[in-house]
Amino acid sequence: MAPSRRRVLAGIGTAVGMAGGTRQSASGPTGPTVTDAVGRSVTLPATADEIVCIGPGLLRQAVYMGLTDRVVGVENIPEPAYDDIPYLLAHPELADRPIVGESGADRTGNPEQLLAVDPDVIFFHGDRTQAETLSTQTETPVVMVSYDRINDQSARHRLVDTWQLIGRVTDTRERADTLATFLEETVTDLRERTADLAPSERAHAYAGAFRYQGAHGLSTTRSDTTAFTLAGVADAIDGLAVDRSAVSISHERLLVADPKRIFIDVMSVDRVRQEIAENPEFRQLTAVETGQVYPLLPVFRDMRNFGSILANAYYVGSVVYPDRFADVDVARRADTIYETLLGTSVYETITTVFPQTFQALYGD
Repeated sequence: MAPSRRRVLAGIGTAVGMAGGTRQSASGPTGPTVTDAVGRSVTLPATADEIVCIGPGLLRQAVYMGLTDRVVGVENIPEPAYDDIPYLLAHPELADRPIVGESGADRTGNPEQLLAVDPDVIFFHGDRTQAETLSTQTETPVVMVSYDRINDQSARHRLVDTWQLIGRVTDTRERADTLATFLEETVTDLRERTADLAPSERAHAYAGAFRYQGAHGLSTTRSDTTAFTLAGVADAIDGLAVDRSAVSISHERLLVADPKRIFIDVMSVDRVRQEIAENPEFRQLTAVETGQVYPLLPVFRDMRNFGSILANAYYVGSVVYPDRFADVDVARRADTIYETLLGTSVYETITTVFPQTFQALYGD
């Protein structure tokens, strides 16, 4: 079989005219032109039946969009991730796809491996210069997307824009609309439950030991605990640096705040138990004394797991405001969230892997 056009072009280093950092197809019919997340004009092929996703959390978005069957290559995801990251639990068949680059924070894709799978379109989440280099090296349209959090409306709009952009490229606009509606309705339901509370009336809690680039202890927290924001819960620690992914505080500061409730990453349970056992002062925390330390679903695994964030918000709300969340069956709500986003529920599987999820770490 003759090698593909892109493979030949890459092999001889042929330069192709670029417009706004984007390749114009050298042969065959072309499709529409789209403007990506950084304003690049990208001319698409006539069809986008085969895709790859390069960058943190981007394969998850393809799964959300129902495009798993179109993914022809994946980054080199560590095997244990298939046992606890929801979108990989839902679609273990992704482990059998060819490798097209390494995983990690700074991903650029492997041109040779990408040429071997010959995708119609590459979706890219990362640096613009790297995206344009990859487009030149592979002679494939590279569409950049952008997303990060869902803790405020602007951030959610960016995520929805990503779904809609992917929908335009892959002709799955209806799926993008479904996801956007689901996200907005879910966030609205969460926020309306505590919308009438004045700031002085909001309950306080502490979020610690959230896994980020490795396990952390109780004195490591975050300034953007989205489950708190959506459930109307105030942070027990005032004045956290908002521009840092992880914030370390002193034991003294945590003891002075003495949160009534503490929420932790379920993947940090063993570390937290050991830390409390080794630090007598932590055993004096009200939350520890009263058995109100609660493990949540892991969030920071290959960027943010948005489904787990939403499920966590319902659980946090049910613990902190039981009267306002009295109608919520958290397990059933988590099932619905995962089924909507992933096409199947993985909540039971996750809680089998992490049996301490959504229950007090210590007895009453």
